Amino acid sequence: MAKRKKIDLRRDQRNATRQLAGLNRDLAAKMILLASKSGDTAPLIQAVDALQKADEYYSTENTPREVAEIRQALAETLYTLGKTQKDVGALSRSIDAYRSAITLASLLGDNKMRQGLKTNYAKARELHAKLAPIGQQVRGAA
Repeated sequence: MAKRKKIDLRRDQRNATRQLAGLNRDLAAKMILLASKSGDTAPLIQAVDALQKADEYYSTENTPREVAEIRQALAETLYTLGKTQKDVGALSRSIDAYRSAITLASLLGDNKMRQGLKTNYAKARELHAKLAPIGQQVRGAA
């Protein structure tokens, strides 16, 4: 009887963990949508926090496609805000989000998504280079 109860508790914990990660993904998506409609960057900070919390429940190997799509939306929203408001910080964060999304697309084996992300990543880096003061250029490749 005790063994059965322990198995049930583990199953309940896995289910609760899955639900919590899903709620964090949903929150991130809603915050990204709010930021894209309002032009405010504050919801994007909440989106990043929610994604980080969701990441605590997934290993890189079993990250669901939705997380890659949310990171893509985050990167695109940050890029758009950075471009329209000439916000170097938003552009820098978009570059980080693009890198993360590119990695996830690679792990998912989605070459079409990966190529699209790489194109947008290059645009974000180019615009960042034009707007950022000397010494604040981003380094690295995706």
